[in-house]
Amino acid sequence: MALPPDENVATLFIGALMYGLYFSTLLHCIRWLLFTDEGWKLRRLGQVHWPMLLVTFLLFAFSLTNLALALRSTMKDVTELQTQAIMQKVAGVPGPTWVTLVMCTNANLSSLIADLVLMHRCWLVWNKSIKVMVFPVFLWVGGVGLTALQAYWQVVQSQHILHAWQPVNESVGPGTILTPYWGSVIILNAYSTGFIIYKIWSVAKTSSQSQISTRQLRFVLRVLIESGALYLTIAIIHFLVWWTPNNFAISVSSAINLPIIGIAFNLILMRTYRRRVDEELSEFEGEQRKSQTSGLEFHHSGVSTNVGFATMMTTNQGSIRTDAEDRRLNYSGTSEV
Repeated sequence: MALPPDENVATLFIGALMYGLYFSTLLHCIRWLLFTDEGWKLRRLGQVHWPMLLVTFLLFAFSLTNLALALRSTMKDVTELQTQAIMQKVAGVPGPTWVTLVMCTNANLSSLIADLVLMHRCWLVWNKSIKVMVFPVFLWVGGVGLTALQAYWQVVQSQHILHAWQPVNESVGPGTILTPYWGSVIILNAYSTGFIIYKIWSVAKTSSQSQISTRQLRFVLRVLIESGALYLTIAIIHFLVWWTPNNFAISVSSAINLPIIGIAFNLILMRTYRRRVDEELSEFEGEQRKSQTSGLEFHHSGVSTNVGFATMMTTNQGSIRTDAEDRRLNYSGTSEV
């Protein structure tokens, strides 16, 4: 990147701080995806949500690769100032190195994967409506094309492109291609998130007679709004900085962009998994109190109501609640004593 070494070091420092925050959310996310709801026992293969696990590790791989390449580039800039200055004088612009190519492509692929997951959620919420998904699919395919064009630009960098008039900053990357790309990301996210929120809000409004379902829907709304706002904010910032002459601002926004995408993705998984466990535990404790009261009332009849309760709670639960079965059985056995 066309930045002095001190600004490269500052950019790397900020990016490393943001990566640390992302890594902490990653560990929590992996905990809920791979381990049972209680303790550190690995889930059975049938219980693991493999698509979400794959996306989680892909975002981690892209983010870690970018951080490692940024560290490599910064160390090289610090130790080879004279060589860098000579290369810039000869080329006139930063050379099309494989490092910048991989870093830019990783950032775009990460946002494309996150957008694909968001589109899938929107598709499911709207009962797999094709009509609703036509516009976001068009934007997503356009983003794939712009990513390929960006990679081609970084490899070729023809003199005609480099010396043509450009309305955006081109000194640290292909801004002419990245600005429409991030513009499409902003529109796609606003569209998909807005449609999801509208659908859930409509359902919550019509199901006001059930307080539990309404509370759950409002929780989903809150999670989507918070994570969506985080993703949209960094996408808007990353879009706007390309219209400024400040290379340092572009580098900083690029450094924090990928970790924030990962954080927004991980937060949704972490909070929904945690909410599910809390609701299961709260529901079980309420039923357990009822079971204990029932056991006291029918003590003289010799009927073990708690055994019946445990049997009832461990049947027809589905794969998503199998983690809570051991807890319920243990609690039931304790209450009988």
